[in-house]
Amino acid sequence: MLFNRWKVIPMEGSANPQNSAGDMSDEVVTRESLFDLAWSTPMSKISSRFGVSSSYLTKVYISLKIPRPPVGYWAQVAVGKAKARPVLPDAQPGEPTVWNRNEAPLQVQRSSVIKRKRVNRTPPLNSDAQPRRHPLLLSIEEHFKKVRESENGYDRPTKRAMADLIVSRSGLAHAVDFANQLFLAFMKKGLTVTLSDPAERMSREPVDHRDNPSSRYFYPSLWQPQRPTVVHVGSVVFGLSIYEISEYVEVKSVDKRLVRLGSRPERKRVAPYRNEWVMRADMPSGRLCLQIYSPYYRAEWVQRWKEDKPGDLINKIPSIVKLLIAEAQGLAEKVKLEREKAELEWQKHQLQLAEWKRKEEEKRHLKAIQDSREQLESVIQTWAKVNSVRAFFADIEKSAQCLDGVAREAVMERLANAKELIGDLDALKHFADWKPPLLQGGD
Repeated sequence: MLFNRWKVIPMEGSANPQNSAGDMSDEVVTRESLFDLAWSTPMSKISSRFGVSSSYLTKVYISLKIPRPPVGYWAQVAVGKAKARPVLPDAQPGEPTVWNRNEAPLQVQRSSVIKRKRVNRTPPLNSDAQPRRHPLLLSIEEHFKKVRESENGYDRPTKRAMADLIVSRSGLAHAVDFANQLFLAFMKKGLTVTLSDPAERMSREPVDHRDNPSSRYFYPSLWQPQRPTVVHVGSVVFGLSIYEISEYVEVKSVDKRLVRLGSRPERKRVAPYRNEWVMRADMPSGRLCLQIYSPYYRAEWVQRWKEDKPGDLINKIPSIVKLLIAEAQGLAEKVKLEREKAELEWQKHQLQLAEWKRKEEEKRHLKAIQDSREQLESVIQTWAKVNSVRAFFADIEKSAQCLDGVAREAVMERLANAKELIGDLDALKHFADWKPPLLQGGD
């Protein structure tokens, strides 16, 4: 597997606007391609080519913050009075840069875009003007409350496109509060926390929720997000996972759920029936762990901070933010190094593949020559056999001419039966079926 070796979509020169978005069958289209199309082709034609409605395509342009021609623009183009098209603004860290045509329909409204543009015109938020809740965590509790707890106590929301939180129902409020304070601390430093860009291949560090990981088998039936939660620090991003630590404790199965033995009344701790077995299992403890990692392929980096008691991780947020800012340059260099290694490996692989193809072609050519030679030898043997049979039949026919009438007719009748039994004696047909080496293999 190679590191980030894939092209989103082919880009063409502006001289041929019909191909500026590449093949219309591509699943992912870049902002640049859509921008070129918008200023070279009417929206109605673009929507027809993509197979979507004009209103939906408008939402795509709004969500990607792509400038579109004003009303009457194409009439001005027709009379040669159109204004020069603007420059496509750069996407901010964490903002989408592509349109994935296979994702769920967009839910973008014009009012939200206008509001966002107004915010962008204002100076950066200071600590006093920060929101009380980070945008990535708005109404996140509702997605946890709509599902039942799993057997081991951890919630498994049906929604997957949200912040990377793995908690129990009882630990949700604490986890959201910590995540909010952490994300706002990043925001205060000008660092953006978002879900990873779907156009980039980001991997998520696995989560082992056990307080003391060991070789003991455990069933990791944990919820997983659709995309990693990341914080943008300089030119790189760090992955963020917040999960509730589990403890290996005695439990009982009550109504198809595992319940800590210590949480039950004392009179119910001892199993009164044989079908209520006391066992041990990994159960949520109420303490959190923050896992920060490198989401880049082969650029390994991971740090974890665990709570000794619920709430004491909040005091470590300033030092965590400071650490990530300090580690960003080192991670960027590691990512660059791994990309260079991956590029060299890819080039080496291409050379090996070319050499393998050359050898396979040589083997195929030698085999074709051998097969052709064997087939020709078979044709020659057939020719020799045909000539031998022909000579035999000719000699019989010549000898029959010396016999009297009745005997000659009997011999000639027998000769006809023999020729019918032998079949076609045309050697040219067998030679026509022979394939020279260049025609072997169906070429």
